[in-house]
Parts: sequence; C-alpha cells; structure tokens
Amino acid sequence: MPSTDDAEDDILARFRELTAGLDHEVFGHPPETADRRRPEPSAVQVLTVRVDLHRSTPPIWRRLELRSDLSLEDVHTVLQTAFGWAGYHLWRFAAGGAPFDEDAQQFLCEFDVEEGEDPDGIPASEVRLGELLQSEGDTLEYLYDYGDGWDLGIVVEAVREAEAGDAPARATGGSRAAPPEDCGGLRDEEDLKTLLEDPAFFDVAALDLELWSGTTMLTVPEDDVVPALLVDPLTLIGRARAGQDLMDRALLLGAPLAPLPDSAVESALRALTWFLERADAEGGIPLTGAGYLRPADVEAASAVLPQMADWIGMNNREVHAVPLQMFRTSLQRAGILRKHKGALLLTRRARAYYRAGNVRELFLDSLVPSRYETEELAQVVLLTYVATTKPGLPLPMVEIARVLSAIFGPSESGPVTTGAIRDLPAWHLLANTGTVTSRLSERGFCFSPEATSFAREALTR
Repeated sequence: MPSTDDAEDDILARFRELTAGLDHEVFGHPPETADRRRPEPSAVQVLTVRVDLHRSTPPIWRRLELRSDLSLEDVHTVLQTAFGWAGYHLWRFAAGGAPFDEDAQQFLCEFDVEEGEDPDGIPASEVRLGELLQSEGDTLEYLYDYGDGWDLGIVVEAVREAEAGDAPARATGGSRAAPPEDCGGLRDEEDLKTLLEDPAFFDVAALDLELWSGTTMLTVPEDDVVPALLVDPLTLIGRARAGQDLMDRALLLGAPLAPLPDSAVESALRALTWFLERADAEGGIPLTGAGYLRPADVEAASAVLPQMADWIGMNNREVHAVPLQMFRTSLQRAGILRKHKGALLLTRRARAYYRAGNVRELFLDSLVPSRYETEELAQVVLLTYVATTKPGLPLPMVEIARVLSAIFGPSESGPVTTGAIRDLPAWHLLANTGTVTSRLSERGFCFSPEATSFAREALTR
C-alpha cells in the first residue's frame, strides 16, 4: 500500500499535468513581467514622437523631438511642460501595456519607489528613453495624477542620429490647450470651455522656447556657481519646469552687492531689538494667563512693528493685533524667544548673540535654519525671491508655490499654497524689517529695501 506522502506526490503531479498552460489568472499567480528594455543605440538618437492625451475630443496632442539619452524622469519633466502641468502629482511610465497593467513593465516616480507597493517597478530615473524607444512605431505609455488620470500615448514617428547642438527636447507641433491641473479629468471641448478661455489655443513656438531654455538648466549645480544654501533646492527640483526661474534668480545672487551698512541695521531691526531688550531683562516679558502679551506691551510693541503701522483697531490686545502676534510667534519658531513660567525669555543662542552685540548676526542666522527640513528649504526659496525682487514690487507668489511644490514632490495635502508661504517664520521676520512706506491695502506681498538686503546677505555670506 503506497504511503500518504507518495499519494500526495502523485496527486500534485497529476494536478500540474492537467493545469499546464491554463491562464495564470485562474490561480492568481501572474507570470514574471517581461523586461522591455534593450541596449541603447551606439550613437545618441533624436526621436520625433507624437504624444496624445487619450480620449480627448477633439484630439489634444504634441509633437516633440527628444534625445534618446534623456532619462524617463527627464521625459516626465518635458511632458509636464508640454501639457502645462505643474508636476506635483504621482506619475509613471509603462511599456508593453497601460500603466498598472500587470503585463506591462512599470517605470516609477521616486515616491512610488519609496512606497514599495509595486516591487517589480523600476525607478524612472535609472532608465534612458533609448532603452525603450528606438524605431518608428515604438510606443510608450505615461500616466500623471492617478486621480484625474492624465494618460498619454507616446508613438515614435521618426528617428535620426543626434547632431552637435541638438537640444534635449524641442517642440515641433501640436494641437489645442491641455486640461488644467485638478479639473477632474475633463478632456472634452465642451467641458473645457468652462475652464479655459480658448480650448483651441496652442502656441508651438512658445512651448519650443520654454523647452529649450528649461531643459538646458544645470541638473546638479556646482557649489561655486550658486550660493551653497541653494544647492539642495536646485538639486531636488532638477529639471522640473519651475526650476529655471529659481536657477535664474540663484545666478543673480552671484553679482557683488554691498550689504546693509551697520549704521542702518539698528533702525531696520528695531522691532526685533524691542523684544530682545525686554526678554533679556529679569523676569522676561510677562504673558497673560491665556499666553498673550499684556495690553501695555501690545501697545508698545505695535509702535515699533512696521506691519502694525496702519493696522485697524485699538492695538491693545494681541489676539486682535494679528501682525504682532505672527511676528512674536515667528520669533519663537526661529529659536529667538522661548516660553518659561508664563513669560517670554531669550533662548541660550539668542542671549549669546545679543549680549555680544551681534543683533545683525542673530537675525541673519535665524532666517533659514529650522528643526523641519521642509521648512528650511522653503525659507531658502523665499529668501531667494525676496533677495531678487525689486523692493516695493510684489513677490510672484504663484511661482514660488510652484517651485516649492516641485521641490517637495507629490503630497497627500496637494501643492504648496501661498498661505503656507506666508506662514513661514522668515516671512514675518523680513516683513517687519525696515520701514513700511505704502499703505496696508497696497503692500500685498512687497518687502522693504532693508529686507531685500538682509535676505541676500543671509544667502550669500
């Protein structure tokens, strides 16, 4: 009589014989995904591709020339520019099928790689376009924003050998405006008419110029080209569309410019000095039981705080004196003040600077550092725009938000907002530096000449 183990072996062998060749989906074990990559051509190619937004009516498309030595991450950046998107959602490429098809090979953005939910996916930054597209008719799929689902089909129309001087990417044709970010996946003309002034508009010359200038930006800037504090933000933003403006401004900081003279520092930092003097006194600055400045101190501080110069109200309660409250809390977030037993005192660092007579150095050293890496990067970018925007003119807040969104990448909370920028401690420290010459209703996002000078000095010293 055969043993139980022998019987089980016979049954398993018979089962395998009967099920050989059956669809893997029956048993839920997908086969290993085929590797669609090929050796790159011996010479760099220029691929003319047509890129179509699937299911758009009328068709929305672009014709591009792409060098085969671009990484897929670079191609992602080009596609973002070509379709006017900002790059703050997740994305991926797929070869041999649609994105998320189990038979297709997936090439992932950095966030998807870190999440690890697609273990067979390959980082897009490690793959060259020429490994996947080499001949006329070759195809590649791209998906941006897994919610709205902007899926693009890329088809090679022509191939030639690259010549000296060929830009990484050019635009040679196309049709119609692309849907805007976060519009719910709309791609029909009638729906887009409610969102776009002219859905039929497309300027190929403008796109070509933007691609040409944007993709020639340094991917990893050298330390001696831009201020050291800007190397990390520029490296993180890479070739993202928003990166060119940040790079242009970073290069402007290389021009020599005299710092604010010492004779002007005391007046420019009078609001900071008011808090330093009182917080260093015995007992510090006493707070109310609710944790606010006392009415007499609110009135005294408001008299020297630039942003309180024309603030509406009695200015005797901190909860109603919003600019003052934001400045005071920013001093705490910047590591200048600390709360202790119902009073505001100087931190050890601030006390050392103040008693040594180095108020200027304290202020400069407090504009960038933060206990949070993202906040520190954001303050570096903010200082760059303050330092390179003419005093009295408003900062380009939408552009700053776009740059920060590109640096930080996809986030569950969405892109960076202008409100988040105005919440940075450096914003309130700089906004209360110098003399306010315009009315509250006219100031908007403008900074004083002293603030511009301090921002530049903090970045370049």
